Formats: sequence, C-alpha cells, structure tokens
Amino acid sequence: MATFPHLNFVQKVIGKPRLHGGGETHPRSAYNKSNRKKHSNFLSEKTSLIQQRWGDMLSTRKEQKLAPIDHNVVPVFLKINPDIITSDFNLEKFGIEVISEENDGFIIGASSDRLNSLEEKIKGFVQSNHNTAKIAEFWEIIDGDFSSWKPKHILSEEMFSFWPAITDDDVFQLEVGIAFNKPVPKEPDPTKQGGEKRLQDYRKYLVERDELLMERETSFDNFISHYGFRKSTFAHLEDSFSCEVEINGKGLKDLVLNYPFVFDVSEIEEIGSIVDNSEGIGLDDFIILPPDGDSPEIGLIDSGVMENHKYLASAIKPENSISYLKNNSSTVDEVKGGGHGTKVAGAILYPYGISNISDEYQLPCFIRNLRVLNKENKLEHQFPAELMNQIVEDNYDCSVFNLSINSKVPFRKKHMSSWAATIDSLTHNHRVLFLISTGNIHPHFIRHYINEGESYPHYLNKAQCGIANPAQSSFGLVVGSINHSSFEDSNWKSLGEKNEISAFSRVGSGIWEHIKPDVVEYGGGYVCSKNGINSVKENENTSTELLRSTLNGGNAYSKDSVGTSFAIPRVTHIVARLLKLYPNEDINLIKALVVQGARLPNNLFFNPSDIGIKQLGYGVPSIERVTKNSSRRVTYYNTSNIVAEEGRIYSLKIPESLRNQADEFEILIEVTLSYTAEVRRTRQKTKSYLSTWLDWTSSYLDESMNDFTARVIKEIEEEKIETVKGSGNIIPWKIRENKDWGEVKGLNRNNSSTQKDWAIIQSYDLPEELNFSVRGHKSWDKNAEPVPFALVVSIEALSENIDVYESIRIENEIELPINV
Repeated sequence: MATFPHLNFVQKVIGKPRLHGGGETHPRSAYNKSNRKKHSNFLSEKTSLIQQRWGDMLSTRKEQKLAPIDHNVVPVFLKINPDIITSDFNLEKFGIEVISEENDGFIIGASSDRLNSLEEKIKGFVQSNHNTAKIAEFWEIIDGDFSSWKPKHILSEEMFSFWPAITDDDVFQLEVGIAFNKPVPKEPDPTKQGGEKRLQDYRKYLVERDELLMERETSFDNFISHYGFRKSTFAHLEDSFSCEVEINGKGLKDLVLNYPFVFDVSEIEEIGSIVDNSEGIGLDDFIILPPDGDSPEIGLIDSGVMENHKYLASAIKPENSISYLKNNSSTVDEVKGGGHGTKVAGAILYPYGISNISDEYQLPCFIRNLRVLNKENKLEHQFPAELMNQIVEDNYDCSVFNLSINSKVPFRKKHMSSWAATIDSLTHNHRVLFLISTGNIHPHFIRHYINEGESYPHYLNKAQCGIANPAQSSFGLVVGSINHSSFEDSNWKSLGEKNEISAFSRVGSGIWEHIKPDVVEYGGGYVCSKNGINSVKENENTSTELLRSTLNGGNAYSKDSVGTSFAIPRVTHIVARLLKLYPNEDINLIKALVVQGARLPNNLFFNPSDIGIKQLGYGVPSIERVTKNSSRRVTYYNTSNIVAEEGRIYSLKIPESLRNQADEFEILIEVTLSYTAEVRRTRQKTKSYLSTWLDWTSSYLDESMNDFTARVIKEIEEEKIETVKGSGNIIPWKIRENKDWGEVKGLNRNNSSTQKDWAIIQSYDLPEELNFSVRGHKSWDKNAEPVPFALVVSIEALSENIDVYESIRIENEIELPINV
C-alpha cells in the first residue's frame, strides 16, 4: 500500500432532477405554426418533386443495367429544428429512418413508404391535427436531385474531390457504412405487473429485428455483387454495420446516389507502423524477476513478439499468443531491423530502458502477444473494425490493449470511423481500455514542409499532420510523443528541445473538437541537417532506448528507433501499475487517474494554450502522481453510474489551517471526469454520438452547498449552463465548459468524454467547502440506461512543507450521503 494512497470520494448528495417542460418554441417553428397552409404547401411541393424524380430514376434502371433496389424506400434530405433532435423526436412516426445526422439539423433519411406517411402528416398539419404538430419542426425538405447533396454528405473529402472524374470502369477498394436504425429497447422486468407479456413482446421484437438486419445485409450484398464483391465480414454497431468492398465506378455512383441506407463511403486506408533498421548494442545481464501471479496481462496488438527474448520471456505466456494473419499462424515478430512488437513489449516492461539496471528488476505485468501485422509491418487485408471485435471476443480476460498502429493519413472528420467507433463500443460494452498512438509523420514529409518554408513546429498546424485513425476514438487513451532530449553538433540539430513535441507526432484536436491526444510520453525525436538540404532522420542522442528482436541478428537493445509507437507503451506501463493497485475498479478510473497525473511541461502548465494542448494533450503522466500522493497532495475519487437528468454532488471540506488569512501560498486544484456510453456512428458531434453525455461543474468560491445544489439542478432542468465568464468568485479553471470562458480560448472540456481542468488559487481564497457535481444530459437513449463514470479531484500545495494530505483526510472523515 502506498504511503499516501488515493482516498474514496463519498457522494454527499444524490438527486434526480426532472425536466419541467418543453421550453420555448423556436421562432421559425412558431412561424410555421402560424402559417400552416403556406408551410404545408412548401413541404408538399418538395415531396412531390422527390417522388417524381425517384419514379423517373426507377423507370430507367433496368435499361441502364443497374442493381436491383427496393422501389418503396426513398432517400430524403431534411432540415429539422436542431433544438429538438433528441430521443423525444421520433422520425419513425413519419415513416422515416434516420440514416445520418448531419450538422445544423440536417438529416439524411430513408422513407420506407415512398414518403406517403410524411405526406399524410403534412396534409393533416393544415387542419391542425394534434398528431401532426411536429410538422412545424420540419424546416426544409431538399428536392429530389440526389446528385446535388448526397455525394458531398456521404463521400470522404478525398473521394468527393475526384467524384466528377469517376468513370464506370474504374475499380475502387472501399469501406462502406450502412445504417440500421432499429434500436434495442430495455429488457422488461418480468417480475413487475404485466412484465411477462412485455418480455414476450420484447423477445419477439428482437427476433424481428434480427430478421430485418439479415434482410438489409442480404439487400446490400445483392446490390454490391452487381458491381463487385464484399471483401470482409460485417462489423456491427448499435445503429449500423460496415464492411470493405471492391466495386467499379458505375456501382460506386449508383451506391452513393440511389442506395438509400448508405451514410459513409471512403477508400480503404493503409494501416501499419514505422520500420527502422537499427543494429543495436550489447548489454550486461541482470537478474529478471517474473511478474507476480496476480499481475495483469496486457494485450499487445502489433507485429508479434520475439517470445524467447531473454528480457521478455518470463512475461510471455505462449499458450495465450494468437496470430490474426490470414495465412501465417506464427506469432514471431518478423519485422526487420529489430522488430516492432518486440520493441513495444520491451517499452511496456522497461519504460526507462535497461542499460541502467545493475542488480535485479521485477517485471510489472504479463504481455499477451496478439499479432496482426506482417513482416512489412502492415495490416494484411483485414477490416480493422472486424479485427477489434474478434480480438476482444477471443481475449475476454484482457482488460487493456496496447494499439501502436494507425492509418497513414489523418482521420476523416465527419463520422467516427468504423474502426474508432468499434473501439468505443467495445470499451463501453466490455469494459476494456485501448491505448492508441496518435500516429507518425514520415520524415520525408517533414523535410518537404521545412523546404517549403514551414519550420518546426509550425508545420504541425497543417491538416495533413492531424492525428491518424483510430486515435480520434472518444474513449481510447490516446498518446502522442515528446522529445526526451535535445541535441546539436556541427552537422545536425534536433527538431525541438527537451519536453517539446516530437517532430513526427501527429496532433489534435480530435473529432468534434475532442481534446486529443489525452497525454504524451517520451518517444524520441528527429534531427535535421544544418547544410541547407534539411535531411531528417533518427539519431542515437534523440532516440529512446528499446529492446529489439535478434531474429535477424544484432544485439538485445538499441537507441535508433523513434515514434509514437514507443511513447504509448510507457503509458501502458503506468496503466499496468494501476491495474495492480486497483484490480476491481472500472477502466474509467484507470483512465481518469492517468490523465489526472499528467502535467504539461515547462511553462505550459501555468500558462496553457490551445496549440499546446492540441500538441501535448494534458501533458506527461507521472507514475508517482498517478499511483500515489505526498504530504502536500491529496487525491479523492469515486466511481458510479448516472442516468440522464440526474446529478451527483461531492464535497470536500477545507481545514482552517489551509485557509489561514495570514498565510499566502498557491493551491492547485485538479479535476478529471471520465465516462463511457453507447454510441451511434450515424450521428455527428459528441452530444449526438453518445447515448447520454456527462459533464462536471464546481461551486463558486463563496457558494454554499444549498445554493450550489439548486444551481446544478436548474442547469440540468433547463439544459443550459449559466456559469459565465468574468464573475470574480468563480474558480479560475484553465479550460472551462465554454470555449470562450477559460484561459485557453477555443477549447471546451465538455466536448470530450475525458474532461480535465485545473486551477491555481491563493490559499486564503479557499472556501470552507469545495463542491463538485457530475451531471447526466439527454441524448438519443430512450431507455435511461446508466452511464458509468469516474471522478477524481486532487488538491496540492505548490509550496514545500505544507501538510495537505493529512489535514484534508482528517477533515473529511466519512459522512453518510444525503438523498434529495
């Protein structure tokens, strides 16, 4: 047990505020209600035009030799009042299935009855029929010229750029996303009144849903087989399925323009990791102690491992190793230049290298060797989303996976990719944690940017340097790289100084302005020639110390490899240590503690910037801060579940000894919230992607518990955050819950599922009690499913010799929670 362990944070107030009403009507919707005939005629003209153009298209399909499609299912593009697109607004009542939720209230839908149900409601709207009132919220229906809107909203940016040049005979390797918006309701309790009947209906619905899903898969297969073939199995999510296909240009155009259920089409990305050609150097032996029997086993998704390596062997259980290569059952790391997975495994077990170990060393965890990359360090024609599902299913006893592989290009910014969304779904439903690298920028590109006048680190602002798929994952713990040293001689100079971002490390923000990466670690750096040619390469002085495979010769370790692949395992090492300390805690706490223990380097900690956070996330995690405290730092945590429209309130009493007006020292307050929820890939923006979204807020410095509780409930009821900038009694958080309120402009902590903030205040400004609330907010979930979360709060004196831990621990002896 650590000398200063983390303390359990008891909920002081538990409450469930309820919404009182629907709020104010939007002026545009109010105008539509006041002008029913005009609005009805406007919508009717659009639906008639869509039906006419759909009929014209159907009449020519056979002579054009196009694939068969269901004549009754019509694509439709709507604009709905964006204020009401929640679980309460059900388009199925209008015969429309949501295919994709776009920005600003736009919806790609599919009418299952050629728009007849919608037309009926539009006509009833004129007569003020009660069940047609929602027609006022239909602001626009886009006409039936699908070529004017579908390609832009369905294709990736790259494919859309060459859409006009596609010919019928072109052949494409694509990843396709197909909507299937038939949500699974909550299973009824058979012990309640009428429960048996509801349970029978529920089971019947599940059977019907499975039949409909198979019908849609078959329909899609029949469509694709007319122009090509499906290359992979389907990867399923709650609202969609995805796969890889080969298809000709004629089929691609028909798929995008006329297949009603498609919402995402993109080219298959090349996936792999960096390869180097290091030779390695020698090392004297030391005593290696195997992991304790109760140590966690970390799933290493990589190129395999040299399992009989003398520094790794005692951490490998060969019977658990699996190869996911299609035609190669070997789990050996065959990558030339010392391997890749072997180096990553070594960095998990020996994060600070091995050259300084002189006596004995106990390994912190076991490594499960899960090989997915071939000897060229590339993914072999394996659909990544499908692969992640298979890996988690096969390795159900692993709760943490190290994923040091990415696509070669930045993530696509519209929909969460199938790979990243699958990781998010697996994280929530199987309670596993994926650690994911941000990806690397090739040295050739860095040299090109510098020669074009974009010096380090300014070229990192270019769109091409954004984090790579699947590092945009909402729930993954995403890791970038910083330099562990700086170097200069007569010929070469390091790109960046110590504790500055590595020249190759891809940067955020993540999708929908998520704060990504979450953290950074030391993954080495590049040097650049000083002769004007600007050659960029690795250097022994700026490279991390790593084990290496000796399969192709060479020595046991090297200092010639760099990459985010080798930053991430250092964080995985910290996670393994946490799992040993908290074997029964949820992965949300593990992630929250890592982020809570991270700190931005240099002056960025005191004066953070949006660029600094986009490059470095929340900084470098310290294993000391992550796993324990000190006499001048105390950490409280709580793990729980919450539903939408519910609040949890936590309180910390501050002892008078820390609030003495005669004293003047700085107090650091850090807060991290981490949560997971169900996801829908057909949605965009965090608050639509997640079934329920959470945030946290804090009391003002002069706000009582009663006043804070009342404010929190009011803000949940009205779905409106009222804490504004400029009030002197607000804790000066660095980021805040609005991009314009905090010290760091342009970032909003509420956009992320891991929300950290910190503030530094004078000790004499501390209140008698600090209060915090975690709040659940409605999204698309109708079942009120609980959302798991972890909240971590730390208080630290930045001056020496201040007793914080014991004084706060004693002041906050366990109290019983109060229900309100």
